[in-house]
Amino acid sequence: MKTQEIYINMDDSGKLSSHEQVCVYGGIIFLSKKDKDKFITQYRSIIKSIRCKYCHKSECNHKCPEIKNTNVLPADKRRLMNYIKKYCVIALVINNNLVYDHILESKGAKGRFIDYAIRRVIKESIKNLIKNNEVNAYRNTKLIINIDEQSTKNNGYYNLKDGLFEELKHGISNYNYGGIITPIIYGEFTLSLFYQNSANSYVVQAADLLAGTIRHKSLQALTNKDETYEELSKFVDFKIILP
Repeated sequence: MKTQEIYINMDDSGKLSSHEQVCVYGGIIFLSKKDKDKFITQYRSIIKSIRCKYCHKSECNHKCPEIKNTNVLPADKRRLMNYIKKYCVIALVINNNLVYDHILESKGAKGRFIDYAIRRVIKESIKNLIKNNEVNAYRNTKLIINIDEQSTKNNGYYNLKDGLFEELKHGISNYNYGGIITPIIYGEFTLSLFYQNSANSYVVQAADLLAGTIRHKSLQALTNKDETYEELSKFVDFKIILP
């Protein structure tokens, strides 16, 4: 039986901090290399068609500025987001106002909490794909994760790749967050995790735009006291709100 592939590409917006209301991660999921490559080809084509307006150099040296959530024009962002939303998009929202102070005040604790949160959203997203019969829990599975290299750092206590592998394939007893976490993948399983420079990765650039949009909608939800994050729910295919 052919090995099934899952590609998850993520970036963050906002920090886990008492000085910000939310920390979010946005992700795009592809269920084949063909779909991923198709996305990259079309996304690159859109970027090429708009990138010159972001360059202020008098002569072109082919080193184009990266189009990010922080500099993209509204019309161009709508065009890019309309394309991104044709694929499976996921959201992780951490409401910093509800996170314990002892976590926010410790660099190590923040790192561990973010690792936990990323594992949660990846696992729950795959469980949702299994539930919808888009992924078969009993087939051999290859999971490839791309995260912006600035999004998360190894904090010396947890290893995101190893922890995620154990949780998905074997299940673990999580004494920090309670309970026994059961496995969800039963066939042969391989996992690759890459921290990428967004300037060299169109999928991570797209995740950057997605994360910025998710953060904006999350802040609107908090302002409007919308505990259901209704507008965000309409925008993404799957979301997790923590803590």
